[in-house]
Amino acid sequence: MRWWLRSVAVGSGVGLGVGLVVGGTLGRVFMRLLFLAREDALGFETAMGAIVGEFTRDGTTFVYVFGAFAGIVLGVAYALGRTLLPSGTRMRTLVFTLGTTAFMLGQIVRGNREDFSILPITLSLLLVVASVALTAAPVPVLVERLAPDRERHPGRVAQGVVALGLTGFAVFGVTGILIAYSG
Repeated sequence: MRWWLRSVAVGSGVGLGVGLVVGGTLGRVFMRLLFLAREDALGFETAMGAIVGEFTRDGTTFVYVFGAFAGIVLGVAYALGRTLLPSGTRMRTLVFTLGTTAFMLGQIVRGNREDFSILPITLSLLLVVASVALTAAPVPVLVERLAPDRERHPGRVAQGVVALGLTGFAVFGVTGILIAYSG
């Protein structure tokens, strides 16, 4: 039980730090890039209530808080689900990053559907993928470094669960892309 609690605590701490620093910073920088790519969107109100082109303290705070919260969720999800993932940090990182990126892409597009009608779609999608992947990738590496998993080798059932989950996330991500382009 202590091992699980320690894993969850480390996962949430790592997620908080990575989400705040990496996710928050990339989110803010990428939002600025989107504005510079389409300056005629100035004044457009996003689905989250932000005004395109305005660089405010409240807006920046929101992006960093969102990054921190998403990071905590990522860290806890990794800590709880890593027993199903393949052995070896590299393979775990790859599977976790791909699954997280596909899921978050689908979720972000669905939650901000109307934003894709005014902002450059392809650039927006690429920036979402980059920010999520770059935020997710360090989580397994840091969690495994600070709270190593017990030596084990997941069986066929665990591999099947992971393959099914990745397939579901991939479908969710691809349909998100289709939604973005259909708007």
